Amino acid sequence: MSNNTARHAADAAAAIREINHGTFGREALPFPPQVSEVAQPLAVMVDRLPQTFDQLSAAVRRHLSAGLIRMDDGTEPDQAAKEVLQHLGDAQDSVRALSDSLHKGAAVLFHMGTAETEA
Repeated sequence: MSNNTARHAADAAAAIREINHGTFGREALPFPPQVSEVAQPLAVMVDRLPQTFDQLSAAVRRHLSAGLIRMDDGTEPDQAAKEVLQHLGDAQDSVRALSDSLHKGAAVLFHMGTAETEA
C-alpha cells in the first residue's frame, strides 16, 4: 500500500487481531485489572472512529463533486456515493452506541481489582 493512511488502517486491523489472540483462552488476562487495561484504550480508539468516518464521507463527497469517481460497471456514481454516505453515517451512529456501552463497561472494570487469596 502506497497510502500511509491505508497502511495505518491495515495496521489497526492487524493490531485488533493480535488483541483477539491475546485475550483468547483461560490463561489470557489472568487478573481483573488486566481486562480493564485492555478495555480502556479500546474505548479511546472507538471514540476516534466517528471523526474517521466523517472524514471518509467528506472525501467521497469531494471526489464525487470533482468527477473523480468511476464505477466499474459503467453506472453513474451518484447513487453509489449516496449509498456509501448512508452506510458511513450508519457506522457513525453504531460506533457512538458502541462507545457508550464500552465506556459504561470500562468504568465498572476500572474499579475491579484482584481478590486476595489465602496462602
